[in-house]
Amino acid sequence: MIRFIILGFLTCGQFTGYDIRQMMTYSTSNFMSASFGSIYPALNKLEKEGLISSTKVIENGRFKKVYTINKTGEEEFMTWLEEPIDFMRSYEDILAKVFFYGKLPKEKIKELLEQLINDINKKIEELQNLETMIKNGAGHFEISTLYFGIDHLKFMADWYRKFANDLNSI
Repeated sequence: MIRFIILGFLTCGQFTGYDIRQMMTYSTSNFMSASFGSIYPALNKLEKEGLISSTKVIENGRFKKVYTINKTGEEEFMTWLEEPIDFMRSYEDILAKVFFYGKLPKEKIKELLEQLINDINKKIEELQNLETMIKNGAGHFEISTLYFGIDHLKFMADWYRKFANDLNSI
């Protein structure tokens, strides 16, 4: 996921690895943080893949590498961003996309959110049907995990519904 966060930040300008780490600390750290030990290898990989480039500059007598996204990198980032959210993935993966949704047209965001809410509601229905089938045979702890899943998905659907409604005011 770090690759897409890096690409997303680089769509906003040219940055060093240090800059990217600082940006993550102040913006994405509640769902995704990364050490320099993971940022620099990711930058090197992105550069080898031809998605970004770097330039060495001297600042205050020190060499720095400044990274820039190219058209191929921007296209890969936007393709990822426009893909439907897989709500069964980790919340870090989901929030990484939501964090950059401002780069999409409002109608595309609404479309993606509507699809996501529908997918979540289908899964809730599936789990509620499963509950009916297994309720009498499952023990307390087993059925509790199912209830957690249902409640968690209901929370997600409500959160995304509110988020979608809030788009009308921005």
